[in-house]
Amino acid sequence: MRRAALYRKWRPRKFAEISGQEAVVRTLRRAIETDRVAHAYLFSGPRGTGKTSSAKVLAMGLNCRKSDGPTPEPCGECESCRAVINNSSLDVVEMDAASNRGIDEIRDLRDRVNLAPAAGRSKVYIIDEVHMLTTEAFNALLKMLEEPPEHAVFILATTEKHKVLPTIVSRCQSFEFRRPGIDVLAGKLGEIAAAEGIAVEDAALTLIARAGGGSFRDAEGLLDQLSSFSEGEVTAAQVRELLGSAGPETLIETTDALAERRVADSLRVLERLSNEGRDLGRFARELTGHLRNLMLLPHAPEVALAEVGADEREALREQAERLPTAEAARTIDALGEAAGRIRRGGDAKLELELCFMKLARDYAEPSVEALLSRVETLEAALRNGSAVPPAHSPVRTSEPSEVAREAPETATPPEPPVSGRDEPPAREPTVPERPASPSQEEPERREPDLAAEWPGVIQELKRRKKALSAAVYGEARDVRFGGGSLAIVFPPQTSPSVVKMARDKTHTANLKKVLEESFGVAPRIEVRSGGEKPADAQGPEAGAHAAPLDDEEPPPEENPPPEAAAFRPVPGARAEGVRTDEARAPEAPPVSESRAGAEGGGGIIRDQREVFGLARDFFGRPHDGGR
Repeated sequence: MRRAALYRKWRPRKFAEISGQEAVVRTLRRAIETDRVAHAYLFSGPRGTGKTSSAKVLAMGLNCRKSDGPTPEPCGECESCRAVINNSSLDVVEMDAASNRGIDEIRDLRDRVNLAPAAGRSKVYIIDEVHMLTTEAFNALLKMLEEPPEHAVFILATTEKHKVLPTIVSRCQSFEFRRPGIDVLAGKLGEIAAAEGIAVEDAALTLIARAGGGSFRDAEGLLDQLSSFSEGEVTAAQVRELLGSAGPETLIETTDALAERRVADSLRVLERLSNEGRDLGRFARELTGHLRNLMLLPHAPEVALAEVGADEREALREQAERLPTAEAARTIDALGEAAGRIRRGGDAKLELELCFMKLARDYAEPSVEALLSRVETLEAALRNGSAVPPAHSPVRTSEPSEVAREAPETATPPEPPVSGRDEPPAREPTVPERPASPSQEEPERREPDLAAEWPGVIQELKRRKKALSAAVYGEARDVRFGGGSLAIVFPPQTSPSVVKMARDKTHTANLKKVLEESFGVAPRIEVRSGGEKPADAQGPEAGAHAAPLDDEEPPPEENPPPEAAAFRPVPGARAEGVRTDEARAPEAPPVSESRAGAEGGGGIIRDQREVFGLARDFFGRPHDGGR
């Protein structure tokens, strides 16, 4: 004779054998004892929680022949009880609505419902997966539930109660079957293993119960499978091998690698699991559960350790002391997004690699809230008349004129000398005095920690209605203050226009005013991108890329090109190729001012001096073959 599966052999035959549903069992027992059995019941809950088994135990209790009437303790040995167990009873009709969901099947049931019981006291109709019925079938069933025969009892079972028509639910007594806990499942598995003579470790029972997902049927089926898989005692390692689980050591290794930003080690773990044929989607779920335990352990140890074996708890406690709760929560959030993309059909390995790269390298996409805030700030600046440069305007630092455009407005490039002509003496570059460091003026006074106070500085700018300045300096990645100098470093991917605005005299003045009033310091401000070196660490060729301080002027050109001297307009002189009235025009402003004026004015030249400045810029550098 073929051996019966464990989940069929150990299906409950009495109310006392139904585990994890104490409220349901108590209500049904009392209904039978007091003769208050309803004509219709609706059992809903997750799969494998005992809905159909409870319905059959109720049918056995209503028709058990060893008692004078309905009994809450069916014997399981009489002819009626054995017929229910063997699915051969004429008085218990079981129908699967998933395969008999049309109106014809329900009409056939309606034609037979008025027939009296063949041998028992009641006619019990068990309709499994009732939510699969069509709308027409539901309407036909509703008529039977409204006017049922006295001897008929309907028991509807479903895993999706929300799909059952409200009119059907209102005609039934509804019972919610809850998912059993890990301890309940493990205890039930232990009883079955002891009765069947299966040697199994306690840690293995916990793993099997956890893998069962709250389903008695799934957990009992897995225990049955492991009893055939193992030659001797069923161990936790064998359970992990059969399930394809990564194991606690791998979970701890991956978590440490992510927390310590060792992206290469975390990616090697993924590669190893992939080569071993492990299910990476399952690994993502296991890693999420491990991080969940780490997150909850410092706050609710009894909750975190409820599903953890005794041999794993010590290592879990040690890692929880090393890993901050915020880091665990951040990782769980990222893994949840990756798991969602995997469920929607994404490649599991690629999604996890992308997730690990973001976690280890702090790659992050800007949030919608941050983008909206920046857009609102720029719109407000435009309404107030502030100049907002285009976000994607290219900035070429290889040409001298472009460097001049990046300099502050106060910095004027020196004019090259013209041989044989009278001209005003060239202004010598001035070096601004560096403010004395706080240690020289007041030895006992400590410098403020502007890096730690930077968020407060940004908020103060917003409070003073300097929204554009706050938005610009809020993009900074690093802030360093020392020796009377404040270095503001932007990420390499920051738009050049944002860095240019940060160097603008208006914004630096707003920032200095806040720093002076809040902290009593007026530092020199140095703005640079993340790819640039500090001013004191740059080489001889860094002058074209270094960001000048807010009150410095760029040094004069040592060897001005001869073309610039030849075409420099001089008042009162007649330049070759230039009309006399143009030669008598006022001296042209610096190139940076003239070009900036033309560009800032929307391409309109508002003064004659801008023409000379643009001409000097055009002929002052070699191009087109040196013409």
